[in-house]
Amino acid sequence: MGNNVSTAPLLTKKLEDRVSTGIKGLDNLIEGGFPQGSFILLAGSPGSGKTIASAQYVYHGVANLGENGVYISFGERERVFLKNMERFGFDFKQLESQGKFKFMDMMTPGSEAFSIDTLNIALKEVQSMNAQRLVVDSFTAVSSAFNRNIDARIILHLLEKVMRDIGCTTLLVVEVPIGQSGLGHGFEEFVADGIILFETIEVRSGIRKRAIIRKMRGTNHNSNYCDIIISEQGLSLMPYVT
Repeated sequence: MGNNVSTAPLLTKKLEDRVSTGIKGLDNLIEGGFPQGSFILLAGSPGSGKTIASAQYVYHGVANLGENGVYISFGERERVFLKNMERFGFDFKQLESQGKFKFMDMMTPGSEAFSIDTLNIALKEVQSMNAQRLVVDSFTAVSSAFNRNIDARIILHLLEKVMRDIGCTTLLVVEVPIGQSGLGHGFEEFVADGIILFETIEVRSGIRKRAIIRKMRGTNHNSNYCDIIISEQGLSLMPYVT
């Protein structure tokens, strides 16, 4: 009789493809970048650098990696955004002219019906561009249009499902008022694959900006605070020095 040794191939763990963030210091903290097609929550207080980091993430993918990107803004006009980003050397105008980048200027909708229509328009644009990177800035502005949390949650799940289906790595910005400990409505944390928190804190010498990775599914991530450094080259993270 023959032996009972299985001839089936050994199962090996396949490493996920990683999406380089373009934010100096961040990739080293999350095993090379965001998991491809993931849904990342970037939460932070006013002035902590969320918009710069989000823009840098999209710009890096489009300008340096040949990807397509979409930035959906519910709180800032395109003219202001483009002008502010030029300070860091991010020439989004050129990328738009090449059809590789789209800035969607959508101020906070005033009704639930318009909010859903706005989301549908945005999703169609992302799909038609075959975008690999998306930023929604901010979900706080979107959710404020609804009277019930359940409605905002439905919108979030719809967005998350569509982006996963097309493999678009999404950065969802959430505003956190200074002094508040919770993030958004609370349910955002459970939907997201990753959570990065930007904070501004008062120290003896003034205001300090810092970041911490609270969650990153499938990733052996760093759990220590980092300083947020904003310079002419954009935003970077440095090891936290007490």
